[in-house]
Amino acid sequence: MMVTMKDVAALAGVSLITVSRVVNKSGYVGEVTRKKVEAAIEELQYVPNMLASNLRSQQSDLLALVLPDITNSFWTSIARGAEDEAWEQGYGVFICNTDNDPEKEDAYIQRLLQRRVEGVLLVPSPVRSTEAQIERLKQHGMKFVVIHRRLDGMVANVVRSDGEGAARTLTAELIGAGRTRPAFVGLSVSDPSSRERVKGFRDALRQAELPIDEAMIRFGEAVREPHGHRVVAELLAGEDRPDAILLANSRVALGGLRAIEEAGLHIPEDITVAAFHDISAMDIYAPRLITAVQPSYRMGQLAARRLLELRGGVDESYKEIILEPKISRWEDRARR
Repeated sequence: MMVTMKDVAALAGVSLITVSRVVNKSGYVGEVTRKKVEAAIEELQYVPNMLASNLRSQQSDLLALVLPDITNSFWTSIARGAEDEAWEQGYGVFICNTDNDPEKEDAYIQRLLQRRVEGVLLVPSPVRSTEAQIERLKQHGMKFVVIHRRLDGMVANVVRSDGEGAARTLTAELIGAGRTRPAFVGLSVSDPSSRERVKGFRDALRQAELPIDEAMIRFGEAVREPHGHRVVAELLAGEDRPDAILLANSRVALGGLRAIEEAGLHIPEDITVAAFHDISAMDIYAPRLITAVQPSYRMGQLAARRLLELRGGVDESYKEIILEPKISRWEDRARR
């Protein structure tokens, strides 16, 4: 049977209002009486109804993190950074997995607004415009920070890494290795992150005065290994195949790297490969690649910190915090 505040009051021999004051740390209660109430709470293992308390105060000690998939180690690292920062400041984090499904995202946002969480850390779905979702949070006065994905033409607090700059550097590294026909394999340009990365790829080719062959730029609709495998296999089967590849998404990269192995090519001797290394499954390949590692933990940490600054009214101006991915070359690793 659930223990209630009445049970605590009866055991301690005090009024309900006295128990409420002790539980909510509000109002004066004498030290002797407070200890009697705390002893009764301990004996009965009473757990306060924080939801009811939050409804009265219009506040909670919870933040929400809305992201695509916690089983992906990239998002797990972001979640850990956000949770560590929130915990340091006295908050917990409620995690919502959307699977990049806009309907699921809508449903979660609705529930979070109903439950009055203190703020939302949001990784928007890449398959639709986020304007309505962002406006909805603003209309309800909900503080929020967007993580990882850039918002085109919208004003919001954002914490992300420089995907465009990383792709530009990775492509320049491929060219610097003597390659003249690099290919790009990534996600659909409906994803803002993918748009940034293909722009960086194109910019690097222009800077090197190399031709941009649209046949060497491939996109897919899903973050799945089979897509990367199929596209890279098709590129390698062509008569004028690439001598280098930028794999602009970690999940796609896994399939692409398998296709390279199946073609009997050796990395980096036969083909030079650069990739975004954001998931642990990439570790086995990393020593042979040029990689960009996004500071995922730091992104989560800074996003939570920024959200709590907004909640505290420290600085309510809009900010876009852009972090630099770490570029690693096989030569650098060999020297260690």
